[in-house]
Amino acid sequence: MTPAERYSKLLTLTKRPVLDESYYAAFYLISMDDTLFKKTCPYVSIDGIDFTAIKRKCSNLEDAQKQLLSIAHNLFSWSSKCSVTPHDLACLGYPMLDYVCGALYIANGTVRVQVVENKNGQATFRLDMSRYKRSKEIHDKLFSPSGLSQDIEIQELEPT
Repeated sequence: MTPAERYSKLLTLTKRPVLDESYYAAFYLISMDDTLFKKTCPYVSIDGIDFTAIKRKCSNLEDAQKQLLSIAHNLFSWSSKCSVTPHDLACLGYPMLDYVCGALYIANGTVRVQVVENKNGQATFRLDMSRYKRSKEIHDKLFSPSGLSQDIEIQELEPT
């Protein structure tokens, strides 16, 4: 099962026609890890996501999985304590850190998750960045002296 298929399954378990961004962000993170997905499914219902029960059942997870679960919980419930520090985030590395960043943008509504079929007929994610890009354009026009984007130039430096 692909992450996009797991995400779609989590959406259907809620039995709700409309969800808010907190669900999409949490489900996006949870769907990236098959173990988290399997442990989460029994605790998703029309009433929401029972993170307390999930955490009780997930005491034997790897650190990165526990961190994803803690972040998903916080993005879902807003006021839950999140034990993940900025240092922990930095240590997640690729691809987990990218998933967390994606979930942050999903939670604030600037990125939307779409499930589409790839050329092999498998469900995959497409992140609609149009709101994010529009927000960035507006910011650049309002806060840059010439109205031009002031992106940071990233270069790979050769070791000396």
